[in-house]
Amino acid sequence: MDKKKLEKIIYYTQNLRLLYIEDNINVRNQTLKMLKIFFDTIDVANNGEEGLFLFKKNNISSSFDLIITDLEMPIIDGISMINTIRSIDKQIPILIFSAHSNTDYFLQTISIGIDGYVLKPYDIETISNALMNIIEKNRLSNNEDDIVHLEYDFIWKIKESLLYKDNKVVKLTKNEIKLFTFFINSKGTLKTYDTIESFIFTDFNSNNKRIRNLVSRLKTKLDCELFESIYSYGYKLKYKKFI
Repeated sequence: MDKKKLEKIIYYTQNLRLLYIEDNINVRNQTLKMLKIFFDTIDVANNGEEGLFLFKKNNISSSFDLIITDLEMPIIDGISMINTIRSIDKQIPILIFSAHSNTDYFLQTISIGIDGYVLKPYDIETISNALMNIIEKNRLSNNEDDIVHLEYDFIWKIKESLLYKDNKVVKLTKNEIKLFTFFINSKGTLKTYDTIESFIFTDFNSNNKRIRNLVSRLKTKLDCELFESIYSYGYKLKYKKFI
């Protein structure tokens, strides 16, 4: 598997929330080892009934970004589960991981609107290709322009003006939000104390100490230094580095 291709896929998928449904414990455990390479957050269900429960439970507040499911499962099978999910959400990408290669199964899944069909047994490259196909259809990456990846796995969502860590919103003050907005709108370039001061505060009272205090309090809150101090000059926002 090409390393750069893998890193590109992980770049898009690592902050997405996955719902994975598989009844076979051995298959589930082996597949999870591979899926954890791509996704930081995975909710797991043992059958279609559990899958529906988790989907409905999370659909209102923090919905899933992708579903991967088996077809033949106890209580509620994959086809029935997907039909119900599609009646609620017609957009969420759904991948099938199945041992069934017959035409009937394949046509049924096409008719209910799935985004990929992966045959068992599969490996890391097969999964990578399936995820890449979804990304290229802009299912998973259509909001990427709205997302800025920062160091220490923080994420800034431009449209919302919100900072996230581990899929949770970090509560920021008004001036802290302005600080992030200022740097991200300028693509994170190095900024002088005076330039930051004039943007954050509107009283025209030059006082670099206020900026230092603002950044210092933010460092304590986040338990890391997202804004790098450039001695006697200003600050620079730390973006995540992708190898």
